[in-house]
Amino acid sequence: MINENTLNNLLKWRTFKTNVHLAANQLKLSDLDATQEMLNELVSHRFKRYSTSQLSELIKAHDANLGWSITYGRLDLVSKHFKSLGKRAQMEHAAELEDVSTGIIKLANDNGDTTEIGEFKLQQVVAQFPTDKTRLFVDMTLRYGKLETMAVLKLTNKQYQRRLRNATSYATKHSDKFSLVTDSKRNSQLYILNSLNQLDAIINGTRTGTVQGWINDHTKLTNGLLSTSEVKYQGAVLNHWQTASNKDRYAFIREAIGAQAKAQLFLDKSNEAIKEAGEAQSN
Repeated sequence: MINENTLNNLLKWRTFKTNVHLAANQLKLSDLDATQEMLNELVSHRFKRYSTSQLSELIKAHDANLGWSITYGRLDLVSKHFKSLGKRAQMEHAAELEDVSTGIIKLANDNGDTTEIGEFKLQQVVAQFPTDKTRLFVDMTLRYGKLETMAVLKLTNKQYQRRLRNATSYATKHSDKFSLVTDSKRNSQLYILNSLNQLDAIINGTRTGTVQGWINDHTKLTNGLLSTSEVKYQGAVLNHWQTASNKDRYAFIREAIGAQAKAQLFLDKSNEAIKEAGEAQSN
């Protein structure tokens, strides 16, 4: 589909090189590896609509629409990568969704103040907007700020402000939908459920480790469980699980099972709400 001459022209195109560099930074790859990932993504998807000759002419002419296809191709590539990491992180340990493994982004406002957000979480928020055009605008604004977004999207200040008002208005009008993916309580319940699932697996022998080791790694959660439990000697359970009384150990496990069930029920309802919101959006 893409011959050597066309490939060389593509590799020299500033739009392609810029997107490769952005992808390399976002995915923590070398420019060489990012180039290969970008080529694979574009050839497999965005470039499939063109014949070999069409693609050659468009690249040679530095066609603006093809340039946008390259930009969207990079966004697709980054989104797929971090969605994959995010899903794995959710399964393994939801409290670490904001860990460097899922990509940390520092969002800056006009005053220079920054807020950190995980790439996976950012992708979830951006995905709630209704069109590719709006999603791209919001994504770039959050990542790079006003001036960079205006330059890349070739917007005047008036056009930028209009798009910003529209995006803000949409987010306000559909705040219930956005809260489903930004709600800190959901993240907290994910953490509780996954952590207690680990404890359950340790107790049942399907996961390596010890209960005391789990407690040491989950001190805050353990203290929360102890505070609502019928454990009499809480310090013994917290620091000396093996020598704690059977009565206290059973009381702690009962409390953990109850919290596990509550977290699962909350997430089942939350997942159903997210599913319904997604179905409503697609209709």
